[in-house]
Amino acid sequence: MRDMRFDRYRMLSCPFCGRGMEEPVKIQMRFGETTGGRCECGAVFVYDETGHQLGDAFNDALALLYGEDYDAAYAAGEGDYEEEIITHEKRSNRYVQDGSAFGTSPKYLFLKKTNKAQK
Repeated sequence: MRDMRFDRYRMLSCPFCGRGMEEPVKIQMRFGETTGGRCECGAVFVYDETGHQLGDAFNDALALLYGEDYDAAYAAGEGDYEEEIITHEKRSNRYVQDGSAFGTSPKYLFLKKTNKAQK
């Protein structure tokens, strides 16, 4: 019998619902493009290959989360969305939900609206 605790670190999964995620794709946006994706639970993610561009990744993810309604995205306040960072450790090919913005490993920045923001 396979140990599912081990398997969950071997594939990218949504930190909010646990669903497996597809590899990131290029997404054309009004002001350029980003690399990321969406989950069925409503979360969005942006991939930062260098691990050093999380500020840009955050802006892109916020824009995706609010359907490129930049006024709504930048008006969103604390408690309107949740944020999680997943680090891809390439050497061991593991995905670790550690919340760390430091280091040079690729990062996946996930955002999801809270129930407060969806009302």
